Amino acid sequence: MEARAIDTHAHLFLKEFAADLEAVTYRAQQVCEAVLLPNLDTSTLPQVAAIVALAPGFYYGMIGLHPTHVGPDFEAQLAQLEGALERGSWVAIGEVGMDLYHTPQTRPWQEEALARQAEWARRYKLPLSIHFRQALEETLSVLQPFIGEVEGVFHCFTGSYEEAKQILDAGFYMGIGGVITYKSAEPLREALRKVPLERLLLETDSPYLAPVPHRGKRNESSYLLYIARTLAEVRGLPLTRVLEETSHQARTLFHLPYGKNGS
Repeated sequence: MEARAIDTHAHLFLKEFAADLEAVTYRAQQVCEAVLLPNLDTSTLPQVAAIVALAPGFYYGMIGLHPTHVGPDFEAQLAQLEGALERGSWVAIGEVGMDLYHTPQTRPWQEEALARQAEWARRYKLPLSIHFRQALEETLSVLQPFIGEVEGVFHCFTGSYEEAKQILDAGFYMGIGGVITYKSAEPLREALRKVPLERLLLETDSPYLAPVPHRGKRNESSYLLYIARTLAEVRGLPLTRVLEETSHQARTLFHLPYGKNGS
C-alpha cells in the first residue's frame, strides 16, 4: 500500500497511551503519514507538545479549549492558550466547539469561548477542529460571522445527510471515524454515499470510538485503515483513492507537507 492515511484527530497524549506510546507510534507510522493531536485545555498543552517533539514531522499539535473543559476560569485559560498560540507552531485551533450533551449548563461560556477561538483562527489563518455534540445548529450559529473567512472540520460526524448538508453549505469538512464501521450506523453510511468525497477527512478520535473489529477496546491511529476501508466500500471506490483524496484534503486544510513516501 503506497498511499497512506492522515489521522486528523487523535488524543494520543492521554493516560491510556502512557505505557506503550512508542509501540503505538510505530504502528501508526505503518499506516499514517501524519497524526494530528487536538488539545483539551491548558493542562494538556505540555503533553501535546511533548508528543510532537517525540516525532516531529509525524505528530502535529493543535491548540484550543475543548467545550466540556469550559468552566468559570475559561477567560484565564483562553489568555494562557493565546499566549502559547503566539509562541508556538500549531496546525489548527482545536479542539473547540459546543457540547450540549455533557455540559449544557455552560452554554453561554461555550459560545463565548468558541467565538473567541474562531477569531484566533481568522487572525492566524488556521483551521478549526470542531466538536459539536448535540449542538450542530448552535455551533453553526456562533460560527456564522466567520463563514467564508475561516475553514475547518466538524470532527466525528455521525449524523444524517441533512446535517451533513448544513456543514457543507457553511464550507466546512467532515471528519469520519470508527462509527462508520458499526452495524447501527447505516444512516451515517447512507449519508456518506451522497457527500462529496473531497469534503471528507479520516480520523480515529483515539482512544475513543474504536472501529470494528476493535470496538469496545482502546482506539489508536493504526486502526484508521479499518475506517478507510469501510468508507471505500460505502463509496464503491478503491481504498487507494480514498486514502489519496482524504490525505490530500488533510494536507490542504492543515497546511501539512507531503509524507516521506511522497503520497
